[in-house]
Amino acid sequence: MGNLGGALSAAQRSLSTFSRGLSVVQQNIANASTPGYARQRVELSTAVLPGARVGQGVVIDQVRSLRSNLLEFQAQAAQQQESQLLRTQEFFAEIEPVFQLSGEGSLATAVDRFFQAVGGLSVNGGDEGARRELLASADSAVRSFRNASDGITSRKSTIQGEARATVRQINGLLEQIAELESKRGGNDPLAPNTGVETRSQQALDELSELVGFTLQRQRDGTLSVIAGSSPVVTADRVRPLSISVTNDGIRVYDSNEKDITETLQGQGGKLGALLEAHNQTLPDLQADVNKLAKGFADRVNEQLAEGVDLSGQPGAALFRYETSFGAGIGRTAGTTGAVTPATSPSTTFVFSGEVSGTITASFDTFVVGDPPAVPTGGETITINLQSADGEFNESLTTAPLSAGETAAEIATRINDRIALEPELAGLLTASDEGGAVKLVLAEEAGQGYSFSASTNSPTFTSGLEAGGALGSQSAKELATKLNEQVALNTELSEAGVRFTASPDGELRIDADVRVDFSITDADPSGTGFASGGNGVTAFAGGAEAAATLELVDLSPAQIAAGAQGEPGGSANAVALAALADQSVVAGLSFTGFYAGIVTDLGVQAQGNESQLATQQSITLTAQGARDSLSGVDVNEEAVQLLQFERGYSAMLQVIQVLDDLSSEALALVR
Repeated sequence: MGNLGGALSAAQRSLSTFSRGLSVVQQNIANASTPGYARQRVELSTAVLPGARVGQGVVIDQVRSLRSNLLEFQAQAAQQQESQLLRTQEFFAEIEPVFQLSGEGSLATAVDRFFQAVGGLSVNGGDEGARRELLASADSAVRSFRNASDGITSRKSTIQGEARATVRQINGLLEQIAELESKRGGNDPLAPNTGVETRSQQALDELSELVGFTLQRQRDGTLSVIAGSSPVVTADRVRPLSISVTNDGIRVYDSNEKDITETLQGQGGKLGALLEAHNQTLPDLQADVNKLAKGFADRVNEQLAEGVDLSGQPGAALFRYETSFGAGIGRTAGTTGAVTPATSPSTTFVFSGEVSGTITASFDTFVVGDPPAVPTGGETITINLQSADGEFNESLTTAPLSAGETAAEIATRINDRIALEPELAGLLTASDEGGAVKLVLAEEAGQGYSFSASTNSPTFTSGLEAGGALGSQSAKELATKLNEQVALNTELSEAGVRFTASPDGELRIDADVRVDFSITDADPSGTGFASGGNGVTAFAGGAEAAATLELVDLSPAQIAAGAQGEPGGSANAVALAALADQSVVAGLSFTGFYAGIVTDLGVQAQGNESQLATQQSITLTAQGARDSLSGVDVNEEAVQLLQFERGYSAMLQVIQVLDDLSSEALALVR
């Protein structure tokens, strides 16, 4: 009876094992289409009981999930990269319609039509219809620039909202993963908690679409999720992400307020694509559009300033936009040095921050003449005064000098002659400076003048023969000299640093990006040179020129199509029309620069599309490798099911036989 009882116990144990095996196979088949489910495999072994001399049937050694951490990691990493590329492709599809190379609404078309209108005016500078057409086309160009800028701003706003929502989704999934990790294990040490395991895998797969991360599982099974080099889940503890959103950029922080934006941006997932588009692609695009808008407006305004309108007034600006410039910058004060300067005065700009560099521009100043030779009588002095732009050119000749006249008397002779010239009266003054004749230009002259002097006698010198520069340096002169130095500095040139002069004589500084700078004037000659910004520390540039570009309220008659002396002509309109084909923005024409913007967008979109196709293939391969191990094959499970069914049926038969034998044995005993 003992052997029969042991055999019956072993058969019952085996029957229970096969029954449990059937349950595992049935669960596999039921979850064949469940995402994240890994098929289970029952591992059997012979039951061994202490003191038993015969086999005790079969037991389950382990129910194992056929899941590979390596294959899961490869599939998740591939999905992260694909998700970033896919969202980036969607971004290019959204932004490309804003930047068309041609057609209605294209910025290039609007600029071309403006110069076509200028060309019409160049045929007849006095034609009011052509002037009105130019104003209309200028307004159209303004609206096109604004539309391009608005398109960028709109995409930024959309991405900002999407980024906030994505971070909320990420934090929600992190909470879910941590909660599931706290439930991992279940009550049966021989079998994994497949429900928790599957839901956890589903959450990780969904997280792969949103953000780049890596996983670390310790020997005790504890899971760590790491995003942007920071742990966001450790076992059942969550360290949520936070986000700061401004027009300047989207920043993402870990639970310790560490900025992990740069790491996340290149790590994959939807969030990586949003960060790259908002913080890099769109700002670069905006900078190019602003550069084009500023270049277009500045060059047109500068050319108009060279001409005159129908009433003969200097050309007024046609465009304006908000810009930033160093506070306190202005033209030099009048220079009234008492001695011949040994060194020219200069001004130095030191740029710091993201854009660094130093430029120094030296400026001319006038010289005080040497003491004159004592005249013998009858000598005359001729002085020629010319403005820096060449538009003012006047000469005067003194009355004959008397024998023995001093420097003070010679200065009086010059002043008497100046008083007779309407163009010079109140503008130029001569005086005695230590026995030498000094010429001083009035402050209201506004910009620098050069002079030359000569006498009618080879034996007499006035002391002014060396000539020189008089008066203040104009804002235009300062800007020209500073721009010459900028051109020699690659970093400053690429940042679009540019000096200009305003119509009211103020020196302005602008750039495509923000630049910080300080100004220091050097005046070793003691002539009183000042750029107007000495000691100033300020910033400039980075203005949203395209967004703030607008048309100045001009009448058709105020368009400066003519040149000096011919207000009804079209010489300046011809020069303005020629700008269309000149290299004016980064070595390119206006339309050439815009074509470069559109081309760059297309190249980036094509490159991303190619990478996406490749990455999709990689993702399919990685997922296929994972599924080949973890996925449920119904045919394979059918074989497993049949094997367990046969074992189960056999054990039932064994139990039936043993039961019959037991009954017969009991009957014999009775």
